[in-house]
Amino acid sequence: MQKTVFVKFATLAVAGVLSQGAFAADGTINFTGEIVDAPCSISPNSQNLIVPLGKVSRTAFDGATAGTAVVGKKATPAKFSIDLLGCGSTAKGATVTFTGVSDALVTTALRVGAGEVDGGFASGVAIELGDSSGQKIDLGSPSGNYTLAVGDNSLKFQAAYVATKTAVTVGPANSVAQFTVAYK
Repeated sequence: MQKTVFVKFATLAVAGVLSQGAFAADGTINFTGEIVDAPCSISPNSQNLIVPLGKVSRTAFDGATAGTAVVGKKATPAKFSIDLLGCGSTAKGATVTFTGVSDALVTTALRVGAGEVDGGFASGVAIELGDSSGQKIDLGSPSGNYTLAVGDNSLKFQAAYVATKTAVTVGPANSVAQFTVAYK
């Protein structure tokens, strides 16, 4: 009988050791967030957006003279939205303010290459932000008012490269902006 009990315990011990492999961690998941006192929630899909501006030809900024960019000329804009979820009846409107590293010449637009360590990025262009109709939103200034309805709301925006010099050079033209929603 003691032999049978010993065999059962030995079998359980071996099964326990072998099952530890099933509990080994293969990765880590970090959950982030914050509870805020606001009339709407910002969709998780809108909190870390990537807006592809595409591969724009340097010649898209040319004027009458080939190879000479027209300062202020814009490339085709890329559209994006910030989605607000579960807005209550107290949410009547909202404005959005974008912040980031401004271009040296056009301080109301985002500098490309901000945060780049090894250079090699495009020059003579910046990224201009606008509302859905193309009305420019200056960096650091609130957008026009968006009227909010009870429930979910999608705030539409656009971004486009804009020539800041008559000479536009090629290379990566990335930038980063943060946004803040202010409720009315």
